[in-house]
Amino acid sequence: MRKNSLGDRMKEYERTSDTKLVRRLPMIVRLDGKAFHSWTKKSGCVRPFDHTFIDMMAGLAQYLCENIGGAELAYGQSDEISILVRDDQNIDTDAWFDKRLQKVVSIVASLATYWFNANNAFEKKFPAFFDARAFILPEHEVKNYFIWRQEDATTNSLSMLAQSLYRHGELQHRKWAELQDMCWQKGHNWNNLETVEKRGFCVYRREVVVEGRQGPVTRLKFLIDRDIPIFTSPDSAEWWSRFLKA
Repeated sequence: MRKNSLGDRMKEYERTSDTKLVRRLPMIVRLDGKAFHSWTKKSGCVRPFDHTFIDMMAGLAQYLCENIGGAELAYGQSDEISILVRDDQNIDTDAWFDKRLQKVVSIVASLATYWFNANNAFEKKFPAFFDARAFILPEHEVKNYFIWRQEDATTNSLSMLAQSLYRHGELQHRKWAELQDMCWQKGHNWNNLETVEKRGFCVYRREVVVEGRQGPVTRLKFLIDRDIPIFTSPDSAEWWSRFLKA
């Protein structure tokens, strides 16, 4: 084949868009449902918190962690999931798909769309779709990223509760304390909601005992945690230590 053949030219065009993220820095992959405001309505989700939907999103996060090389932690709230992916465990650790941006985001979105539709537990089944983005960030910002997403989840949680009790016009320009009081007046104390309703959920590896050929053995397995801490709490320091580099 000649050096300047048609195939060579086309591959050169392709390579100009083949971005690779920097190796050995933490990578965040964030997944979002496409037009899920409409999807949840059509599927018959219960307001303000549908646990069938929450369980499906948690199961999806678990599936993604099991299928993304280097996944360490997934955090989910509403229709989004953020996954911490590492390739700095040791000097020989490979990066998932060599951290090729187009590969990472397209495969994650494909995995999510496949699993979610295959495991749709609602009676009314409408196709769901996801998009994904991926980026690197400094080690010292990893925790801050997840704090940001959890604070967003907390704000959304109170808003969702209030929206299920009041008309839109009644809630405009209301501050946090006002929304809490309004929910209280309707007999709903936001503070008494389940943790997963207020702050979301996580997926990470934990030890489980399984039956081996020669008896019980301990294995690390990705499990869902529906009672996660407040990420800014001093009490969460030990919890965070399993995901952050010293």
